[in-house]
Amino acid sequence: MKKYLVDIVNLNADASCLSAKRWLSMLEGGKDSYFYQFLNIYVKTGKKASLGLPGATVADIVKFNPESIELINNHSEIFEIILRPFSHDIALLRSAHGFKMNLEVGIQTLNAAFGSYTPFYLPPEFMLTSEQINAFQSYNIEGTFINPTRFRTEIRNRIPTSPYEMQGMFGSTIQAIPFEDGLTKSYLNSIHRYDAREWNKQIMFSERDNIFCWRDGESSFFIPDGNVREQSWLETEHPDIERVFLKDLLPSLDFTDVNVLPKNNYRHYPVHSFSAWMKEFRMLGFIQSLQKVEEQFDSLSFTQLAIWLQAINSDVLSAVEKDSPVIKIQKGKDDKGKQSFTIWRSERNFEGQEYLNILQHIKDPKIQKYLNENNQPHIQKLRSRIAYLHEEGIL
Repeated sequence: MKKYLVDIVNLNADASCLSAKRWLSMLEGGKDSYFYQFLNIYVKTGKKASLGLPGATVADIVKFNPESIELINNHSEIFEIILRPFSHDIALLRSAHGFKMNLEVGIQTLNAAFGSYTPFYLPPEFMLTSEQINAFQSYNIEGTFINPTRFRTEIRNRIPTSPYEMQGMFGSTIQAIPFEDGLTKSYLNSIHRYDAREWNKQIMFSERDNIFCWRDGESSFFIPDGNVREQSWLETEHPDIERVFLKDLLPSLDFTDVNVLPKNNYRHYPVHSFSAWMKEFRMLGFIQSLQKVEEQFDSLSFTQLAIWLQAINSDVLSAVEKDSPVIKIQKGKDDKGKQSFTIWRSERNFEGQEYLNILQHIKDPKIQKYLNENNQPHIQKLRSRIAYLHEEGIL
């Protein structure tokens, strides 16, 4: 029996385990670059993917590897673009104005690079408020996603398991799609073990015909032979799994009316736990400083606003509060031996703190010289993103 899979791929260049140096090196080399070859795996295997690219990630690709933008645009039969904000932010910390700015800059960036996107919003860290859902009406956003796995057991059990209407503030509603529980882990096991059987089994034995998967697309970037592993997984995917775009499946989906959901189901977006990002409160002062900056938006220059968008990235906190993952991986495709492998967190917290200090002291000639001339990877990345926003007339 055929199963229809919508594969939603979060590709975040600022992921806490992806250093700026590693990311920029992946973009070097045009069509021979690691990142271009990663995307080209999907083209070669004919496997559709719905890409969730934050605007900051898109800006990097435009500046350092425009060949990858061209590849995506030349293969609309393989790649679908899902709506993201510019910065992979923690929405629970944002004011209404700050959230809208991040969203608007993301929309403009996606339009500039790709010309269009599917108007379903993939929230960073699956954090979203009812006020923000109400704001979506101004942007013609039709829907959003929720990942039940990311919530504690009671909440998870109260989230509908099939597409439904979700309620925002002031009577607003939006379509919501819950992701299939466990598929992220099955994907990771597939690339870690060179074995797609768990992935195939979970999809083929699902009670649903339409399967919605979310995963971090950068997962294969952190492990040896990542592109080889990604290609092996795709090539051994079950032939009865038919990958489809969300935009093509939407007309046939039945979203349960919010008013007829079972009594104990959540009708609003549940509040996500913040504990993993603030476990020891080591970045509390940083967060408070960012919020003070946000309160002064009207007095900020273009450059300061652009830097603020880099500093609010959620992985500035993740890099501090979360331990580095330790996994077991198969050594090679033909080597069945296992080895322990540590995926080290980057020092993104240092980057965020330096960005904030640059923003706060932008009028200091020494700081301006540092921003304009320093060639550390995170400064190169910051400088190119500011240049991108300026060149595109965004902000």
